[in-house]
Amino acid sequence: MCDNLDISQNIVHGRDQVLASDLYKPEMLHTIYLGLFKDMMDRIEGFWKKHGRLQVVDNVRKALLPYPELLVPKIAYREVMQWQGKEMRNLGRSILGVLAVSLRQPGGVQVILFKRALGYFRALVNFNMMAQYRSQRSNTIAYMEDYLDQYHKLKDIFLEF
Repeated sequence: MCDNLDISQNIVHGRDQVLASDLYKPEMLHTIYLGLFKDMMDRIEGFWKKHGRLQVVDNVRKALLPYPELLVPKIAYREVMQWQGKEMRNLGRSILGVLAVSLRQPGGVQVILFKRALGYFRALVNFNMMAQYRSQRSNTIAYMEDYLDQYHKLKDIFLEF
């Protein structure tokens, strides 16, 4: 397997009107943000509710400070009526931190559950970050496969939701 994918020799090679680099762009909005992240958020909301963490999530999210490429939410998580691409993308940039803070100080059985929930989100966020690379190598593809494997191994924690 080649270590770096060579897109220079392809069906449009030698055609000045078409740039190979413009042909494939991962469709992050619908695939990741409105697909996987939306599904993930639907599941975690029930999890937060069951463990009495919804108010904590709202408080943490509203307390986020400005940071480059992060829009500070003006409303609480539960007040969002419809998630658009921009909101989901922004949520994807902050969700791991919000989740880590919202799941602090677990009690008893929650320790294992919260650790698995964090692992689930970490795998999806890491996959998302790798998917945004402009080009992929065999090692980055292997990382992405590992992240997806972790995601699928840990998703059973949310089956009831």
